[in-house]
Amino acid sequence: MNDLIELLYRQRKQLSHVAETMWNSKYELHLTSSEWSVLKSIFEGKRTVPELVVQLDITKQGVHKFLQSLQDKELIKTELVKGTKLQKVASLTDKGQDAMRKSLALDYEISEMVRSSIGQEQYEQLISILGKPLISN
Repeated sequence: MNDLIELLYRQRKQLSHVAETMWNSKYELHLTSSEWSVLKSIFEGKRTVPELVVQLDITKQGVHKFLQSLQDKELIKTELVKGTKLQKVASLTDKGQDAMRKSLALDYEISEMVRSSIGQEQYEQLISILGKPLISN
C-alpha cells in the first residue's frame, strides 16, 4: 500500500537533499532550510515580522532568530516601518538578491533533472496535479 503523505515527504526530502548538495558544491554560503524559506519569502517582496509569522507558520521568536542570522550573513536588511516604533520590515540586500538568483537557477536545473528522469508528459502532469489543492474543503 502506498502512503501518499510518506511518498510526498520522501520526494521532497530527496529534492531538498539534491538542492543542498548542489548548492554546497558550488557556493560557500550555507543556509538552513528555514533560512531559505525566510529568504524566499522576502524575495517575493518586503515582509514584516507578523507577515513572516503567518506565511511561514513559525513563531515570532523563530522569525527574529532567522532574520538576525540572515542579517549577520548580509543577505537582508531591516528597517523600521514608517509611523511605528517597533515594527520592522525586511528586504534583500544585493548579496541576498544574488543568492536568490543563484538559487532559482539551481531550482530550474533540478526541475530539468526531474523532467529528464520522468519524461515531459509525466512532468507536465505532475506540475498540474501539484498545482491544485489535493483536498477539497
